[in-house]
Amino acid sequence: MRFAVFIVYLNNFYDALILPTNYNAALKEEAASAELSPEQMGGHYQGDMIFPEDVSRGAAHRPSSQRWPNGIIPYDMTSSIFVNHSLLIVDAMRRMENLTRVGNRSCIQFRPKTSNDAIFITIQNGTGCSAYVGYLQNITLNRTVTLMHTPTSTCMITGIIQHELLHVLGFFHEQSRPDRDDYVSIQWNNILTGTEFNFEKYTTEDIDTLRTSYEYGSVMHYQANAFSANGLNTIIPTKDPNAVLGQRIGMSPIDILEVQRYYGCVPIPSAAVHQQNTISMSSTISMGIVLILLLH
Repeated sequence: MRFAVFIVYLNNFYDALILPTNYNAALKEEAASAELSPEQMGGHYQGDMIFPEDVSRGAAHRPSSQRWPNGIIPYDMTSSIFVNHSLLIVDAMRRMENLTRVGNRSCIQFRPKTSNDAIFITIQNGTGCSAYVGYLQNITLNRTVTLMHTPTSTCMITGIIQHELLHVLGFFHEQSRPDRDDYVSIQWNNILTGTEFNFEKYTTEDIDTLRTSYEYGSVMHYQANAFSANGLNTIIPTKDPNAVLGQRIGMSPIDILEVQRYYGCVPIPSAAVHQQNTISMSSTISMGIVLILLLH
């Protein structure tokens, strides 16, 4: 099943997402250039995640109330969003739809809101990049998605837009997974004083990983120097020291698979099947990136 899902991903990826010729070099350049991520500027939990006061930020288990009904997310854009940026946002949405589609079945759909939509997201310019997490059933509030654009900093990058929209869909940061200590080492001495809570780790009771493997290349992963007090890395990959963290090019294979599983487009495998497929999926991802590079 994982291999079949990845083949769907690979076909859609080539159609919907244009990668640089040298993929790994682009990741390193992008990660190194972002000394201060706008995702850290909003002042929210873990930088960009917004929760209503009556919803615990620790309740990260993605209950059914977090899932948008039928995978449909109505949206509105305020006049603070420039026209060219609105086109970029819609393009990022369409790429997400294409990447997560299984056969002729759409897992998610972003569409402009109508007068019949009582619950929708409002996309606006503002401070930092941020979004409310999940559908938030039976809660009345303005579900804002803030995508800042200034002469010196911007959220108007496909991967950042998709990162915030994945929060909207109900997803959390990769480095907060219960198994993160098996894959990264948090450098607490390098973290800016007062921001340590951003590196909290969820427990298995808090969060559902949907039986997916930890992925350094997830668009939901922090950058290696997130919330650094001294410019040094705050997160170090341990299983692959050369891994690049915090890419914002676009959704990774695991990001895609998680959306497909959470929104019911592919089944969640049993624990035994997940264990058997963990190594083979890693190999498949590497093969897929090589194939993408060969296509350019």
